[in-house]
Amino acid sequence: MRNDPRSKIIEVLRDYGELNITKIARLAGLNYRVASKYLHELVEQGVVEERRYGRLRLFRLKTR
Repeated sequence: MRNDPRSKIIEVLRDYGELNITKIARLAGLNYRVASKYLHELVEQGVVEERRYGRLRLFRLKTR
């Protein structure tokens, strides 16, 4: 399951907290487009939340 991009993204966010897409992609070993696609899916599923700070989009694991 470690090879699943969603799992890699979740692991990175668990380890590092709130990050932008570029950092998430780099730390997860994914390209920007793949990371962006899966982050969007994770936001829709309610696992990750997105916060905009100007033009910057920050993502973190959703707290319950």
